[in-house]
Amino acid sequence: MTLDSGSGGIGVMIRQLRQSRGLSLRQLAAQLDIHFSHLSKIENGRDQPGLSVLHRVAQVLQVDLDLLLGEAGRQERPFRVLGRIAAGVPMDAIENVETFDLTKVFDPEDHFLLRVQGDSMILDGINDGDLAIIRHAQRARNGQTVAAMVDDEQATLKRYRQEGDTVVLIPANDRLQPLRYPAGRVRICGVLSGLIRTSVR
Repeated sequence: MTLDSGSGGIGVMIRQLRQSRGLSLRQLAAQLDIHFSHLSKIENGRDQPGLSVLHRVAQVLQVDLDLLLGEAGRQERPFRVLGRIAAGVPMDAIENVETFDLTKVFDPEDHFLLRVQGDSMILDGINDGDLAIIRHAQRARNGQTVAAMVDDEQATLKRYRQEGDTVVLIPANDRLQPLRYPAGRVRICGVLSGLIRTSVR
């Protein structure tokens, strides 16, 4: 599934910002600490930048991170809902085509998408490869699942809990232990609002 927007997507925005600042592809890639071929794929819409890359892009190109996150999370084309299916008592199959536009439910100005990597949240039904729908937020309540940056370098999706001056990021996987950090090392980027399942388990 490709994240895109009517204006050309996050890759086009990054290329335009890079060119406006007189940077070559290799120069920007070096400053972002990524391979230039990866940056080329991002700019051409063949790959999507992760949250940590977007954060570095915002710093290097001196733009608002929320602007990049909003562009990365836009989706223009609506889904089609072909009918209903019973999860309990079976019912007659009825096809009744309507469109379902994610942007009508999750405002792209307030939300962005992140591709989940790993199995740390599987007990919450969040699997590797799923798309997490994240609402922009800088604060979270205990128990909410958040997209957080640790030391402005490592991005993670975890349940959030604050204990005094300590932030605890809690996985939904019995094999993993909670991560504890001084509150100043953790920055909330958003709160989980929805999930798009991209594979059958």
